[in-house]
Amino acid sequence: MGASPARSDPRGSNPAGSDPTPSAPARAPQPAAAISDDDQHELDERIGLLAEAFAHAGHRFFLVGGLVRDALLGRGLTGDIDVTTDAVPDQIAQLLADWADTVWDQGKSFGTVGACRGSTTVEITTHRAESYDRESRKPNVRFSSDIATDLGRRDFTVNAMAVEMPGWAVLDPFGGMEDLANGVLRTPSEPEGLFSDDPLRMLRAARFCSQLSLSAEPELIAAVRSVRPRLAIVSRERIATELTKLLELPSVAAGAAFLAETGLLGDLVHPWRTSDVEVPTAALDSLGDAEGRVPVRWAILLGPVCDDDAEAARCLSALRIRSATIKAARSILRAAHALAAASANAPPPEVADAATWRPVARRLVTDHDAGLDAALVVLRAWGRPLIEPFATWLAEVRAAEGPVLGCLPVDGHQVMEALETSGAVVGEALSWLRERQIELGPLSPERAGELLREWDRRRDG
Repeated sequence: MGASPARSDPRGSNPAGSDPTPSAPARAPQPAAAISDDDQHELDERIGLLAEAFAHAGHRFFLVGGLVRDALLGRGLTGDIDVTTDAVPDQIAQLLADWADTVWDQGKSFGTVGACRGSTTVEITTHRAESYDRESRKPNVRFSSDIATDLGRRDFTVNAMAVEMPGWAVLDPFGGMEDLANGVLRTPSEPEGLFSDDPLRMLRAARFCSQLSLSAEPELIAAVRSVRPRLAIVSRERIATELTKLLELPSVAAGAAFLAETGLLGDLVHPWRTSDVEVPTAALDSLGDAEGRVPVRWAILLGPVCDDDAEAARCLSALRIRSATIKAARSILRAAHALAAASANAPPPEVADAATWRPVARRLVTDHDAGLDAALVVLRAWGRPLIEPFATWLAEVRAAEGPVLGCLPVDGHQVMEALETSGAVVGEALSWLRERQIELGPLSPERAGELLREWDRRRDG
């Protein structure tokens, strides 16, 4: 098994001894010196024959990308199987044809050929040494026969490692494993050039700070501050995808702090550009399931700098965030603002009685029940938790009446039968009855009918 060579720094800098940035997580993951025996066995079963075919044809076969990084961290075989080789695309296609059930070559002009055999999908790319068009993220592809050149064009040292099959030798020419162990995020070449070539890498840096518990080195942060206007050439859709990946992570505080520290957050969410409010990065963590935490985190980030949910929605729409996420974030923000206003205006305990505070709590539950839990999280994140005893009152109403407050005991058809009428008056009757339920508490069908008939008599009189 191959071990990582001693760390080298082709840029002549040695950030390992520098102080971590304020966003540094407490503990960095510790990589192993080699892929585990179990992972080797699984890879042998899935692509061992393919690796041997390349070797027999006189070509080298290197696993690269997130799979290598995560395997060295002991996280198993996560992500796609990406391979780089000195074989040119036509040679790759021929070798894959003898192994795969299906081969596709849409990326052949970029040196990539993909294939599938059973449940295993693999993409193989000729070693590259490309340059970039200044006006786009599209590379001008040049092939290389050197694996070190290929690894040197990658975004970060922790992603610039490779494992050769057969043999399982680990290639780490830029010190990626040491950076993982030290909790450092660096680039394998000058960061300004890498970020200028592909500005989306700046957002990937934020994600890796959180995903891998890394702290960006000062040179990288300075490069992002300098190059960040280049992010304008990246499509809003690609930016939205990268931000969503960040916000889906279990812990995002380090990545959000990176965005704030480098100025990227203000570039992407314009109200933050001129705000002197501190970004609530620490409050973004530990918010439940991955699907539900994204709109909550957007609400936490946008609430301090947006006047209302409409302005927040405009910010998210400009970023091309999914409409379902925008809708959920708006609902949470509306609930949070309603809760904050009700809490601030709650009567003092010494003069409050149930008739005073219960209708207020019922209205919140009726109007915002689906978003109340998230809104309470958001308010705590803003440093504005509900005051007591209003928080207790709200909890009591939700527990005792919440399951039935969200709907009326009668529907439109029953209103038509009870009042012997139709048309717009039915909607008026339901709206009036809703207000009575907020005032009086959950109504039975019988009580609702009595109230409706009384309302109808007064309306006619």
